[in-house]
Amino acid sequence: MRLALCACTLALAAALPLLTTAAPLPRLMSTNICADVLALGLADPAQIVSLSRQSQDAQRFSLAARARQFPANEATAEDVLHLKPDLVLASRRWNARHQQALLKRHGVRIVTVPFPTDWEGIDSSTLQMGRAMGREAAAQQLLAATQARRARLQATPRPFNALYLRPNGGSAGTKTHVDAVLQAAGLRNHATALGLAGWGRVDLERILNNPPDVFITPGLVNDLAYARSGLSRHPQMKALLERIPVVALQQNDWGCSNWQLIEAAEAVALQIDALHLEPRP
Repeated sequence: MRLALCACTLALAAALPLLTTAAPLPRLMSTNICADVLALGLADPAQIVSLSRQSQDAQRFSLAARARQFPANEATAEDVLHLKPDLVLASRRWNARHQQALLKRHGVRIVTVPFPTDWEGIDSSTLQMGRAMGREAAAQQLLAATQARRARLQATPRPFNALYLRPNGGSAGTKTHVDAVLQAAGLRNHATALGLAGWGRVDLERILNNPPDVFITPGLVNDLAYARSGLSRHPQMKALLERIPVVALQQNDWGCSNWQLIEAAEAVALQIDALHLEPRP
C-alpha cells in the first residue's frame, strides 16, 4: 500500500511541471512608429502597456485605428518610470538620449528595434523581436505568412525599371529597405542605374538622361512642404511625370524596415499590373 502511495506521489510530482502555467508575457511599451508596428504585429494585446503618440496619427501611421485602442506615450524616460513596463522597444537614437542604466535599475529591459536592409534581415529581426516579447510562435507564423506573400508577388514577372523618388529628389539604391520593397514586387531598382547606392539624391539631369519605366512616390507627410518639393515642381520634371506612369502610395508604409513592407510591395505590384506596361525592347 505504501509502495503504491509513493509511486502515485512520484508520478504526481513528475506531472506537476506539465500542469504549471507558462511564465507571464512581459508588459511592453513602444516609443516610435517602427516599434509600434512590431508591438501590434507580434505582441498579445494584453501585453501592450502603451504605444507612441505618433501611432495615433492616421496620416503618418496606417495602423492608427488599431493603435488608438491603447494608451499613448510621449517616449520619455518619465513615461517609462510611470508606466513600469517590463520591456521597452526603442530606437538607437532613443537609447542615446536616455539613461539606460537608470531604467535597468528599475527592472526595465530595453530592446533596440533593428533596421535591416533586406528580407533576410527582416526575417531574422522578426524572430528576434518575437523572442524578446515571449511570442516566438507568433513571429514564426507571421514570418511564414509574409514569405508566402512574397512568393505570390514574385510569381508574376514585372521586368520594369522603377525609381523611388521623393519630391525633393531623395531616392534609395541598394542596401536600403526601399530596395527590398522593389525586389519583393519583382521590379528593378532604377536608382542603381543612376549610380546611387544606399540613401541619397538623384539630380534632374540624370533622370532626364536616363528615365525609368515608372516612378514610385511615397505618401510622406513631411515631403509636402514647399521647400521640400523643389524637384517635383521643375517644369522639365513635370513634363516627365506626365509622360511616365507614377505609382503613388497613399499610406506611409515605407518608413520602417520590418514585415509590414510587404504591404507596400503588394500595393506597388497592384498598381504596376493595372498599368499594363510593355517591357522595353
